[in-house]
Amino acid sequence: MKKLPDTHWLYTLPVAHRGLHGGGVPENSLTAFRLAMEAGYAVETDLHLTRDGVLVAFHDDTLYRMTGAEGNIKEKTYAELAALTLANSQEKIPTFDQLLALIRGKVPLLIELKSNGEKGLEEAVCKRLKAYNGAYALQSFDPFILRRVKKCAPEMLRGQLSSFFEDQNFGFLKRTILRRMTLNVISKPHFISYNEKNLPYRLARKKNKPLLCWTVKTEENYRHAKKVADNVIFEDIRPDLPAVWTD
Repeated sequence: MKKLPDTHWLYTLPVAHRGLHGGGVPENSLTAFRLAMEAGYAVETDLHLTRDGVLVAFHDDTLYRMTGAEGNIKEKTYAELAALTLANSQEKIPTFDQLLALIRGKVPLLIELKSNGEKGLEEAVCKRLKAYNGAYALQSFDPFILRRVKKCAPEMLRGQLSSFFEDQNFGFLKRTILRRMTLNVISKPHFISYNEKNLPYRLARKKNKPLLCWTVKTEENYRHAKKVADNVIFEDIRPDLPAVWTD
């Protein structure tokens, strides 16, 4: 793949992490996505596949933090999830189709595929996006997910998420492989998305690939991010928008 133009949205358009949430608006809710879209930001979300094959926008593997319910999201049907509300609000867990119908190509989507063992997740996402008329990119911490995306839709933009994983109970070898993104040789990402706290890091800056950083939550962190990365995934702040961006 050729280098993306410098005006491409992955270089220039700040990305609202799980939408513009806070102040009673839950993360990964349709209201949070709508507010981010109306503000002109790209929208980041996370996708899981339910037990009955419905793609839903939700971050955690388990339901408790955001809904108060017990259980793992991949073990639930969509009907079971539809009965829940998000974070003491009236908001429901959105389906991917609801999100796409809301955005309708007005702003780009940055979609994280969660590594929760849902069989068929990548194929379901790729099939749905092939019928979607709008800008988007996929990212994951799991290089094997990205490899499967590459197999089913090589034209789709793929991003490798990574970090130093200091807060994870990983062994030395696993942490080293993930931190250094050693398995990029099989996933062939088009961009890198790295923990802002770990930047600058020489292995995060790849030739001709945008470098995004996550999750920038303060103006101080934003100033640092602008020095060490091309673009930011943010919460709690309102970064300036570019004069122009392209697909």
